[in-house]
Amino acid sequence: MANYVENAGTRKKQSLDKVNFFKKHSCNKCDKKFSKEEELMNHQQIIHGKNLEYDCKECNKNFSNMEDMRTHLQREHSYKKDR
Repeated sequence: MANYVENAGTRKKQSLDKVNFFKKHSCNKCDKKFSKEEELMNHQQIIHGKNLEYDCKECNKNFSNMEDMRTHLQREHSYKKDR
Protein backbone atom coordinates (compact mmCIF):
# COMPACT_ATOMS: atom_id res chain seq x y z
CA MET A 1 0.00 0.00 0.00
CA ALA A 2 2.85 2.41 0.79
CA ASN A 3 4.25 1.99 -2.73
CA TYR A 4 0.89 2.89 -4.23
CA VAL A 5 0.62 6.09 -2.18
CA GLU A 6 4.21 7.02 -3.00
CA ASN A 7 3.64 6.40 -6.72
CA ALA A 8 0.41 8.39 -6.70
CA GLY A 9 2.24 11.31 -5.07
CA THR A 10 5.03 11.08 -7.64
CA ARG A 11 2.52 11.06 -10.48
CA LYS A 12 0.77 14.08 -9.00
CA LYS A 13 4.09 15.96 -8.72
CA GLN A 14 5.02 15.05 -12.31
CA SER A 15 1.61 16.22 -13.49
CA LEU A 16 2.02 19.55 -11.64
CA ASP A 17 5.52 19.95 -13.13
CA LYS A 18 4.03 19.59 -16.62
CA VAL A 19 1.39 22.22 -15.86
CA ASN A 20 3.97 24.64 -14.42
CA PHE A 21 6.17 24.18 -17.50
CA PHE A 22 3.67 26.29 -19.45
CA LYS A 23 3.45 28.97 -16.75
CA LYS A 24 6.26 31.32 -17.75
CA HIS A 25 5.06 34.56 -16.14
CA SER A 26 5.87 34.89 -12.42
CA CYS A 27 4.59 37.47 -9.97
CA ASN A 28 7.51 39.31 -8.39
CA LYS A 29 5.52 39.78 -5.15
CA CYS A 30 4.42 36.21 -4.39
CA ASP A 31 6.06 34.01 -7.08
CA LYS A 32 2.70 32.70 -8.31
CA LYS A 33 3.02 31.61 -11.96
CA PHE A 34 0.75 32.22 -14.93
CA SER A 35 0.68 30.92 -18.49
CA LYS A 36 -0.39 34.29 -19.94
CA GLU A 37 1.02 37.74 -19.28
CA GLU A 38 -2.55 39.06 -19.11
CA GLU A 39 -3.32 36.69 -16.21
CA LEU A 40 -0.21 37.90 -14.36
CA MET A 41 -1.15 41.54 -14.84
CA ASN A 42 -4.72 40.94 -13.68
CA HIS A 43 -3.37 39.09 -10.62
CA GLN A 44 -0.99 41.94 -9.76
CA GLN A 45 -3.72 44.52 -10.11
CA ILE A 46 -6.35 42.63 -8.10
CA ILE A 47 -4.25 40.86 -5.46
CA HIS A 48 -1.44 43.34 -4.94
CA GLY A 49 -3.35 46.54 -5.79
CA LYS A 50 -0.77 47.59 -8.32
CA ASN A 51 -1.76 50.28 -10.81
CA LEU A 52 -0.36 48.96 -14.04
CA GLU A 53 0.11 50.40 -17.46
CA TYR A 54 -0.63 48.06 -20.31
CA ASP A 55 1.76 48.54 -23.22
CA CYS A 56 1.02 47.47 -26.77
CA LYS A 57 3.92 45.29 -27.91
CA GLU A 58 3.32 46.33 -31.50
CA CYS A 59 3.43 50.14 -31.22
CA ASN A 60 4.26 50.83 -27.52
CA LYS A 61 1.05 52.78 -26.94
CA ASN A 62 0.04 52.78 -23.24
CA PHE A 63 -3.36 51.89 -21.79
CA SER A 64 -4.71 52.08 -18.26
CA ASN A 65 -6.57 48.76 -18.50
CA MET A 66 -6.36 45.46 -20.32
CA GLU A 67 -9.71 45.81 -22.08
CA ASP A 68 -8.70 49.06 -23.81
CA MET A 69 -5.44 47.49 -24.94
CA ARG A 70 -7.25 44.38 -26.22
CA THR A 71 -9.65 46.56 -28.23
CA HIS A 72 -6.69 48.51 -29.63
CA LEU A 73 -4.92 45.28 -30.66
CA GLN A 74 -8.02 44.01 -32.43
CA ARG A 75 -8.73 47.26 -34.26
CA GLU A 76 -5.24 48.53 -35.02
CA HIS A 77 -3.19 45.35 -35.34
CA SER A 78 -5.80 42.80 -36.50
CA TYR A 79 -5.48 40.58 -33.44
CA LYS A 80 -8.19 37.98 -33.00
CA LYS A 81 -10.27 37.88 -29.84
CA ASP A 82 -9.15 35.35 -27.17
CA ARG A 83 -11.55 32.50 -26.63
